[in-house]
Amino acid sequence: MRNLPNAVTVGRLLIAAMAFVSIFVEFWTSAFCLILISVFMDVLDGALARRLNLVSKAGVFLDIMADKIVIISTFLIIGYKLRPPFFYLGLLMLFREYAMDTMRAIAASQGKVISADKLSKLKGIFFMFAMVGAIGNKAFLGDETAARIMVLTASVGMILAYLTLARFFHKYRHLFTD
Repeated sequence: MRNLPNAVTVGRLLIAAMAFVSIFVEFWTSAFCLILISVFMDVLDGALARRLNLVSKAGVFLDIMADKIVIISTFLIIGYKLRPPFFYLGLLMLFREYAMDTMRAIAASQGKVISADKLSKLKGIFFMFAMVGAIGNKAFLGDETAARIMVLTASVGMILAYLTLARFFHKYRHLFTD
């Protein structure tokens, strides 16, 4: 029971990996179901950790890592197989996450923690909606307007992602001066 939230997070990574394979082989309905389960598991792992009072540094690390792997990989794979703008958004996300992780590492070396804020959570919602929506559209609708809306949704998420990066850099800029 002690590791239940972490087990859910690891399970989410395995489910997401199956979704990635489903996208590559163009089993869109399976990919949709699997990525949707992965999103629900993302909500579940944190809720379980808080409810069972099992929040841990390892769990936080696993959750952040899983979020990055699922979102970036899904964007890159959707971009490769379906909509090229998702590929470029995935690359932008890689750069943003590298910059954010570097800032967090510098802050941590000075005993400070940079944690996610509400805008970061909103960004994640836009990303999750865009990836589930893009795969769901391919699986069930095939509607070009819906596909464009998902790219727009992901783009709004990316704008929020870079706004949060700029806000964190501005807020913690004193940590980066000698």
